[in-house]
Amino acid sequence: MIPFSSDNKCTGLLEKTGNREYPTDYLLSRLRARRAALIKDYHLIASSNPPLDLLPSQYAKFFDGQSADGVWESLMKDLRWVYFQMNSRLQGIFRPLFFCYELRTIFICLRYRAANKNEEMERALSLSLLSDGLKDIMRSGDNISSVVEGLENTLEVLSEGFRGLAAIFAEKGHREAERALMNAYLEHIVAANIHPVMDFFFSYIIDMRNVVALYKHLRWDIKSPPPFVHGGSIGEMKFKETLDKRMMPDIGPLIYKLTGAGIKHLNGTAIENTLLRGLTGQLRARGKDPLDIGLIIDYLWRRYLVARNLSTIIYGKGLGREAVYDGIIQ
Repeated sequence: MIPFSSDNKCTGLLEKTGNREYPTDYLLSRLRARRAALIKDYHLIASSNPPLDLLPSQYAKFFDGQSADGVWESLMKDLRWVYFQMNSRLQGIFRPLFFCYELRTIFICLRYRAANKNEEMERALSLSLLSDGLKDIMRSGDNISSVVEGLENTLEVLSEGFRGLAAIFAEKGHREAERALMNAYLEHIVAANIHPVMDFFFSYIIDMRNVVALYKHLRWDIKSPPPFVHGGSIGEMKFKETLDKRMMPDIGPLIYKLTGAGIKHLNGTAIENTLLRGLTGQLRARGKDPLDIGLIIDYLWRRYLVARNLSTIIYGKGLGREAVYDGIIQ
């Protein structure tokens, strides 16, 4: 099965763009120019006070109010632009990634809805690529529980793995429901017939989530096994064997297998950032050919890192320079 293809029920998850059959070379050319204009040295920005003179003009405005909201809104606007420049073939390849980005929108809107922050929710939805149907679900219902039920009913068309989402939300709350939703989506995608560049990306994300889950269980000596996600390049049995040994240093070889890099300090932040840097390096390698679609996923990931890194700099202003440096991925 090809997810999000025109011959199944998954087409309703993202907004329709009409017949925009731009040549692939056109988009690659535009993205090469946009990629060249992205921030190249975040450490320099983090070390400057204020950093406005070091930032490209489109980013400097986000530091005026010291809020990261505009950073993430800029990301969503850019994702929307890229998606609308894609022809039907490229959209078919990259829809899984765009919807993965939109899961963050769903999570944010669920929290806004629970807090009765309807204006903020509408702002997020106005920038979103979610379909009108999914946007209506976020707005509908008498309470947040009915919204989650609506999401479950819609998404279980993709996979039975989404079944039970509303029950998890009712019993364990937002965080666990968000984790379950993301894990179900990842498992569904890697089991589908997707493009190799997408398969690599989602397989790596699964491995990363499993490594972090393993670390947390060992760190806090949690006896019950974590809900490892199926479908990564490292088999679930390997994670279970490492968990059974209860030896924290055994996580190091798993990280090396994914990144090719060692890690000095086995703490949560260092592990996650090492894995993110490993993914960044591998996506950049895939984006070196200016005529290959690997450039597209490299650009989309770099744009995510712009939002993530600028948020780290904005919110980390009072934490000290080294703490901010450690959180920057480039």
